[in-house]
Amino acid sequence: MKGMSAAGVNSSFDHRDPRFWRLSIGLMLASVFVFSNLYIVQPMLPILVNEFNVSPTESSLVFSVTTFSLLFSLLWFGFLSDRIGRLGILNWSMALSVVPLFIIPNVESFYLLVFLRFLTGISIAGLPAVAVAYITEEVSPRSRGLAVTLYISSNGLGAMAGRIFGGYWSENFTWHSSFYLLGTLGIIIALLCVFLLPRSKNFVASDQSFKHDLKGMFVHLKNVKLIYAFIFGMMLQIGFSGIWVYTPFYLEGPPFYLSIQIISLFYLAYMMGIIGSPIAGKLADHFGYVRVMFSGLAIMLLGAMMTAISSVVAIGIGLSVLCLGFFMAHSLTSSWVGMTAKHHKSGASSIYLFSYYIGSTIGGTGIGLIWTGIGWTGVVMVCVCLPLISGVLFYKAVH
Repeated sequence: MKGMSAAGVNSSFDHRDPRFWRLSIGLMLASVFVFSNLYIVQPMLPILVNEFNVSPTESSLVFSVTTFSLLFSLLWFGFLSDRIGRLGILNWSMALSVVPLFIIPNVESFYLLVFLRFLTGISIAGLPAVAVAYITEEVSPRSRGLAVTLYISSNGLGAMAGRIFGGYWSENFTWHSSFYLLGTLGIIIALLCVFLLPRSKNFVASDQSFKHDLKGMFVHLKNVKLIYAFIFGMMLQIGFSGIWVYTPFYLEGPPFYLSIQIISLFYLAYMMGIIGSPIAGKLADHFGYVRVMFSGLAIMLLGAMMTAISSVVAIGIGLSVLCLGFFMAHSLTSSWVGMTAKHHKSGASSIYLFSYYIGSTIGGTGIGLIWTGIGWTGVVMVCVCLPLISGVLFYKAVH
């Protein structure tokens, strides 16, 4: 039975056990590094445009190919970890994700840089692929929610830290050195994870074939409600990523002419997202998941529309509201998918995550065509309409 040790005795632990805090701190540190690595390039896209003489849409590939390779690697590492264990994949993933950070500053070809970011997406996928399963197996039910909340919150913290650091450091020093510094931090955190993370005691290897797992996963595509949830998650991320990827280009141009250093401070808006997920969870317990989920959508769309106001203050507030609403809607949709799936729950969650990162890829580069052709007003319109339409269809499906 899953969750039982080889001896047949459950050896899970709760928050009163030092192993809980070793696990939580280790995963939080790993998460901050991994998501910093993913998002560090976002604020420096305007710098890369000038450095490599490429268009804004081309520059967005540095971010989009990372999420693209990440989403496919998530599925592979998820299947693999069910057979060989969680910690080995996590530790190797941490170690290998450091390597491109020391090569990227030395490249002279933009498309070699894109290829290295593609490899980065593969290497960082090990953590998000196994983290929640590792927590579920090793932490007792009474403390599992706390461990997952700490881990997910650190995802947002890492995304915010990577963006702020990438923008500030590349503006004041060089974009090259920011990768060296992050790589050095990654080595330290990878070593800490080896010593902090408790060995798996409750992992039981799956004896099912990959074909069986895939069949169990894709059976969820016969559930209309889940299909709309997957589409909704994708459109949420298209809207969210589309706004954030092109915010630096918008704010560095007329009428604002802000520096990359100042623009990077706008990523502090992610603090609203970090607190948004746990707040949404508490509200959902009282008012229901669907009601709070779509309230989050409404808040997100309000924030997106506020960024159309030609005021730095309004844009800053709008981005904060956008983050709050997005993380409310996303976290509850993810939970709703897990609760709605009657079997192969991990498969349903994997498809949702796959859809989510597809949205990140499209939002990163696909929205660039709108930015180039229409400008910021067009970006806002698309990033409002797509989540709104998919949200209306999803709402009708669940009622």
